[in-house]
Amino acid sequence: MPATDPPNASNATPDAATLVRAATPHLEDRLSAYLRDLETLVNLDSGTYDRGDVQRVGAWVRARCAAWGAELAVHDGGMYGDSFAATLAGQGERSVALLAHLDTVFPSGTTAERPFRIEGRRALGPGVCDMKGGILAAIYAIEALRVLGSGSFGRLRLICTSDEEVGAPSSRGFLEEMAVGADAVLVMEAGRENGDIVGQRKGGGSFRLEVRGRSTHAGVEPEKGRSAVLTLSRQVIALSALTDLEAGMTITVGTVSGGTRPNVVPDYAEAGVDVRAHNAADMRRLLDAAEAALARAAIEGTSYIWTPQFFRPPWERNAGTERLIARARALAQILGFDVAAASTGGTSDGNFTAALGIPTLDGLGPVGGLDHGPLEYIELDSIVPRTALLSGLIADVSLS
Repeated sequence: MPATDPPNASNATPDAATLVRAATPHLEDRLSAYLRDLETLVNLDSGTYDRGDVQRVGAWVRARCAAWGAELAVHDGGMYGDSFAATLAGQGERSVALLAHLDTVFPSGTTAERPFRIEGRRALGPGVCDMKGGILAAIYAIEALRVLGSGSFGRLRLICTSDEEVGAPSSRGFLEEMAVGADAVLVMEAGRENGDIVGQRKGGGSFRLEVRGRSTHAGVEPEKGRSAVLTLSRQVIALSALTDLEAGMTITVGTVSGGTRPNVVPDYAEAGVDVRAHNAADMRRLLDAAEAALARAAIEGTSYIWTPQFFRPPWERNAGTERLIARARALAQILGFDVAAASTGGTSDGNFTAALGIPTLDGLGPVGGLDHGPLEYIELDSIVPRTALLSGLIADVSLS
């Protein structure tokens, strides 16, 4: 739920308040450079399954980090691109991690068809919001801290994963290892279209439902067959009936296929299923109910397999997150705007760090929207204030 208390500038440390004020003119001077870099990154395809494309984006970001003298740890992504962490050491005691992802949902060749462009007060292009703009906000916030002389952190780490869009199958263990010990994790997904940051996300996952039956001639011996499609159809209805919108528990059957010919009783069918809930208890209840519903709906003579493809645990609000929200609101007030902390049904890699008990805050990139579509955008006027807010938040956590 959004924070309702009025922002209080006294929640920010004095040094962080000074820094966030100084960051604004510095970042305004750097905005044209940011936009040039944004054009470069957006015009580099980085669809999750195109390893070579993701590698090129990763190489660009790593080169930028290496120029700071950051210590680099690289994780082999196998069929996916490599993930990495760039770590800077400071003079303080606290640790802050920034979490970003290199991949997009757009396949190779998309940027040639729809390259980066500016229309009015918006920048558009494949992945501009999710999350090339956020990666650059992290980079420019770190560089602002370096220029303005803030090394108050003990350790500042930028973690970039390569497969966030498909649930982080190769990078989850690495990002969790790199995040352990952090006093806060700040996630660079875009701010909501209304400017909200994100303090809570549903847990969710993708499941594959496979049904096997027995094929026969549909006209000659239909009684000897066992239709996998019929079982799957009954199971789709049973699963869909478990959705409780008021409680925030949803099951969505997104894909269905089965059978070979109209005159053959189908012996195979499958579906892709999305499952989401706000908290661990609701998720457990929903999954238990799903397993019971699948069993009840199966017709005799068919069998099925219910397999998780990927899963992110629910991100539940806690005291650590609430403190981060208060600090972000206090710093935003200094910058002349307010932010509320939204709860959203979408998941991010922040679900993993929140589940580890690390105070986590998301939606700290520039404000944008229409992710994953042809009109995906970020608001140009949000780049400087959101990046200044991020700089101040890093300093604030480091100094608290």
